Amino acid sequence: MVAAPAPPTGLTMYGLSDARLFIVDEGAGLAGLLAELLQAQGVSAMPIGYCEEVPDDAGGVVLLGGMARVAEPADGFRHQRTAFQLARRLAPTLGSAGGLFVTVQDTGGDFGLAGTGERAWVGGFAALARTAAKEWPQAAVKAIDCARAERTSGELAEAITAELLRGGPLLDVGLRSDGTRVTPRPRPAELEPAQPEPAGRGRIGPDSVMVVTGGARGVTAAALIELARVCKPRLALLGRTELADEPPGLPQDADEQTLTRELARLADGPVSPAKLAARVRQIMAVREIRGTLAALAEAGSPARYLSVDATDAGALSMALEEVRADWGPITAVVHAAGRLADRYMAEKTDAQFDGVFDTKAVGLSTLLEATSKDPLTTLCVFSSVAGTFGNQGQSDYAMANEVLAHVASAEAARRPECHVSSIAWGPWDGGMVTPALAAHFTRAGVPLLPQAEGAEAFVAELTAGRGSRVLISATDGSPRSAEALGRPDEPIRAQITVTARSHPHLADHVIAGTPVLPMAQALEWLTGAARSWHPDAAQVVLRDVRVLRGAPLPELNEAGHGFTLSGSAGGAVAELHGDGKHPHYRARIEPEPQPMEAQHPLEGLEPSRREEIYDGETLFHGPLFQSLTRIDGMSSAGARGSVIGLGDLGWQDGDWQTDPAAIDGALQLAVVWAEALLGGATLPMALGEFRAYRVGSADGGFSCTVRAVPANGDHAQCHVALATGDGEPFAELRDLELVLRPS
Repeated sequence: MVAAPAPPTGLTMYGLSDARLFIVDEGAGLAGLLAELLQAQGVSAMPIGYCEEVPDDAGGVVLLGGMARVAEPADGFRHQRTAFQLARRLAPTLGSAGGLFVTVQDTGGDFGLAGTGERAWVGGFAALARTAAKEWPQAAVKAIDCARAERTSGELAEAITAELLRGGPLLDVGLRSDGTRVTPRPRPAELEPAQPEPAGRGRIGPDSVMVVTGGARGVTAAALIELARVCKPRLALLGRTELADEPPGLPQDADEQTLTRELARLADGPVSPAKLAARVRQIMAVREIRGTLAALAEAGSPARYLSVDATDAGALSMALEEVRADWGPITAVVHAAGRLADRYMAEKTDAQFDGVFDTKAVGLSTLLEATSKDPLTTLCVFSSVAGTFGNQGQSDYAMANEVLAHVASAEAARRPECHVSSIAWGPWDGGMVTPALAAHFTRAGVPLLPQAEGAEAFVAELTAGRGSRVLISATDGSPRSAEALGRPDEPIRAQITVTARSHPHLADHVIAGTPVLPMAQALEWLTGAARSWHPDAAQVVLRDVRVLRGAPLPELNEAGHGFTLSGSAGGAVAELHGDGKHPHYRARIEPEPQPMEAQHPLEGLEPSRREEIYDGETLFHGPLFQSLTRIDGMSSAGARGSVIGLGDLGWQDGDWQTDPAAIDGALQLAVVWAEALLGGATLPMALGEFRAYRVGSADGGFSCTVRAVPANGDHAQCHVALATGDGEPFAELRDLELVLRPS
């Protein structure tokens, strides 16, 4: 995982202007400051104390608990339990009617990737938001990591306000203390082959003493058996199951159903089905543990099993003293223990949450404390893609695993001589992945990781990997399987409020006495949405852009107008809606970077006969849209000219994704060319493809080229290219259709 740059898009979080928003304080008054700033922007925001009740019918909530003071892990756990309980109470409303759900934490502004000490223990806030986004598709959700560092509470409030108003629909947003904005993204990396001693740089070998929680059963046991085969460390396996003897005479290879019948037959009297089932599960667990110990010994690793709950500090300490007494200091720790109690947030109990969350998060805290004086050379935690991306029904599991990932980064920063890894596993073929879960992943296009491949990857990471946060998941090579974990087909929305104050330039785009939204402005917003949906793409492309109906702005100087961008990242279709039901613009979004085609000089251009560029009819634009500065030549084959951008025209500063002024100037040159071709004024109504080759504007003017594409009837078609003064590609509009205006 890396913190990828993600400049703001200028789009407002969906529903912010309409929500009855409650801001839950972190204990130091930040909620009040944030509410004041939002109220000044017309948002109905109310601060409430950390222990106050949020109304069940609240239209939105901002949880600042992740910004609270954390002196020890228990503080972080308490804040996260409170956040879960609040989310559970709001789930029926936000899940059905929609609304806003925002978590804010301080883990360095990069979701703990650089290591954040004690603050790592609040890292689960982000995973709560990611799971909410999965469970509540009608709600607008955002996870913000806002680094406090040396910033005042007022500066923090300003940064969070700016993100809500101008950050767009991006789910995971890191706001660093230097003002930069990032988002965590996975980056592909090849895993080196396993390297046993001595090639493994002294990490794991026969002299290693490794303590493993949850390692006696399931996929972890398979991974340890492979590690034993390659490196042969001494292994102390910790688990909650007691190694009780089973009744004599039971068939050794029997399945669960057969064992149940045999136990019932051997019983002295009637036994309840629940007790029988529990006894069968215990017998099968003990058999699996003994089988693991035998397999480890056969592979060459001395192994022992200790029945202990890793969350019990006293019992854990005694167990580890026993290990040290026999084998010496502990040199490696693998925390792989885990539990599941899958339920949607609205249905999950406190006991279920604690059982799942504590096994992972509290267990790691206790384990680190118990081994704080041991000379660890390896520390590995088993996290999950559920924490990285969220997963329906697994809010507790996702939160706990994201805590583990944050803490691993912090430990890596604190222990430079120790190899620290947090492995975010995709679903394995086995272990806690039940047949029902396997079927769910198959339907979602997520392949299961075969146990043999997972075990080999684990050994390779421990012996030759680079450490830090590692994501290991199966893929069949298809785009669907590669994106299914992190890019589900769920709705994503953003808002724009247009007034004369927020968009003063639009007052100079007037047709028949009424301001009208220009295509260039719509392309700006659609590009912002595209970059929010695909933050890791080098370039996004808008295809099949259609003007479905005009967007007049008669209230620009009064109440203004609201627009909504809606769509689906998986479906790759975005629409721009206004106050009515029907969309104004529609486009397909694809992250497919391709270079601009080579531009050959246009031949046979004749000097333009146009006395004035802006005649008030064909080009009706006011001063802030008069970006076409020169027409160098024109013919039926195309046109060439020069345009200037928004900086030269005096547009106000903003989070520009493109340069709408320069792009509108390019469209104006196309309109002038089309008038000569068709004999009348035209409007751009469709666009085959739009590419912006850089973010924002550029200094100086632009050269513009229009190239004809054969077309028939009452429309003209062309390709339009913009390049900077030094010849670098800036933007490209392909297959632009211009249609004669109605009289």
